[in-house]
Amino acid sequence: MNGRQSQGFTLVELLIALLLTGLVAMLVFGAFRIATGSWERVIRQQERAHESYLVQSFVRRLLEQAQPLRVRDTETRLSVAMYGDAQQLTFVTELPARRGSAQLYWCQLRVKGPDNGQPRQLIMTTRVYTEGEVIDWQNPLESSGEGINGEQIALTEPQERVLLQGVAELELEYLYYDESDQPEWRREWQDQSVLPYLVRLRALPEDDNGLAGEAVTAFWPQLTVSPTEYRYGGKTLL
Repeated sequence: MNGRQSQGFTLVELLIALLLTGLVAMLVFGAFRIATGSWERVIRQQERAHESYLVQSFVRRLLEQAQPLRVRDTETRLSVAMYGDAQQLTFVTELPARRGSAQLYWCQLRVKGPDNGQPRQLIMTTRVYTEGEVIDWQNPLESSGEGINGEQIALTEPQERVLLQGVAELELEYLYYDESDQPEWRREWQDQSVLPYLVRLRALPEDDNGLAGEAVTAFWPQLTVSPTEYRYGGKTLL
């Protein structure tokens, strides 16, 4: 026979082909994992931003509905029902009741934690407002139940709710107009006769070490709110 016999692949050629196929598969799989991880991070960031937006809208409504009620404290001083510093705020606002109608509640916003391995949290503590109760501003949600005339008032237990996870710190400021009608931002609002014209609030996210990181607009855009009673008050609000 004069025809040439066909030759197959040698063992070395076959091993090289298998090696190249394995390398290509590894590269494709690595690229797929990177793309999947990036997509998951984007989804988590979008979900986080949406959750923060909902919480911020809720907090805005709470502050807009802050009530200019006058209350008496344990030192017999009469002041507006709002008490806050640079990191927490207590005030009276409207919240929907079970039957659908609005009801007045004490509301406190603060950061809690970390606790039992949980990240820091933005907490809202509420308790039904009772007319005539005496307030201890050092612990307003745990009132003794004493009335302004010395009588005992039945009070409901405070309820605590987590608004947002991963909040390391709150930054609060309050706009005040001095005697010369000039605006001034303060770091506390205590023993005042009126509500502040504006409340400015920022929530700082936790960093990798559990500490307050830099402000991130996507996490919590700076929130500046005017109580409803000042909406048409004629002041120039910053």
